[in-house]
Amino acid sequence: MKALVTGAAGFLGSFLSEELLENHYEVVGIDNFFRGKKEYLPKHKNFIFYDLDLVKEKDKFARIVKKEKPEWLFHYAAINGTKYFYDIPYQVIDNNICMTQNVLSACENSSVKKIIYASSSEVYGEPLNIPTPESHPILLNVHTVRDSYASSKAICEFYVKLFANKKGIEYLILRIFNTYGPHMDTSEYGQVIPEFINKMFEDKKFTIIGDGEQTRSFCYVTDHTRVVKKLTENVSNEIVNVGNDKETSIINLAEIMHKMEKKEFYPEFLQEREYDHKRRCPDISKLKKLINDYPKINLDEGLYKTLKDYKMKK
Repeated sequence: MKALVTGAAGFLGSFLSEELLENHYEVVGIDNFFRGKKEYLPKHKNFIFYDLDLVKEKDKFARIVKKEKPEWLFHYAAINGTKYFYDIPYQVIDNNICMTQNVLSACENSSVKKIIYASSSEVYGEPLNIPTPESHPILLNVHTVRDSYASSKAICEFYVKLFANKKGIEYLILRIFNTYGPHMDTSEYGQVIPEFINKMFEDKKFTIIGDGEQTRSFCYVTDHTRVVKKLTENVSNEIVNVGNDKETSIINLAEIMHKMEKKEFYPEFLQEREYDHKRRCPDISKLKKLINDYPKINLDEGLYKTLKDYKMKK
């Protein structure tokens, strides 16, 4: 079985590629290194990589799909990172939609039998229900540029499902909640855990956006890749939440990390971002029912692994 992974040099894409390779799949990786790094690419005899921009090189990508003949296509490439949603919202929505259109175009009359699309929990907006099930409505707010990302993911869900139904191929839409682990971007454009790691180890002022009472649920990356592989092998034509259903506050997360590293904790609270979501936690009952599996690495264990990796690379 051959799979193609877009965003293969990124955080999730690199780990997903490794998961597939370890389970005897051939993998074709695509990335333009907007955020991904060459050192994160798998070094494996069954891995082939193409440096390619999915927005600008549509025809080249189509030729690669025709040449490599993948049966599964995992579309993980996107402009991600919360600060980007505020700083370059037009590019976020435009590029993410364009990438998906070009990916789907390349799948037409191809070897691809299933498209696995990495969507996001952001499509739920400020959830009406916590934990949040897949039946929850998509909630987008035109008054905030933050939803440039959420709206791109929501539109692309429609594109993927409608294209797959029209062409008679299978699809799987993954609504991914916060995932963490090694290889994450520790800059201000990264997510909260790597951002906190950077502040802790670079002797920077430890700031928290908002009052720290916002909650999120955190899934360790190898839990993510394991359940995604299992879902892909066993489930088709579904929308599935992928994440950990253990909710924690941002300030509690920061306290745990400081305690692990035996560092004093004196946070400074900044003004909250406009329309930042107060809570986010998935209902994963559908995931458990479909594949009898769920995230198993708890937050303490996952943070220990992540911090250890960061310190080894310093």
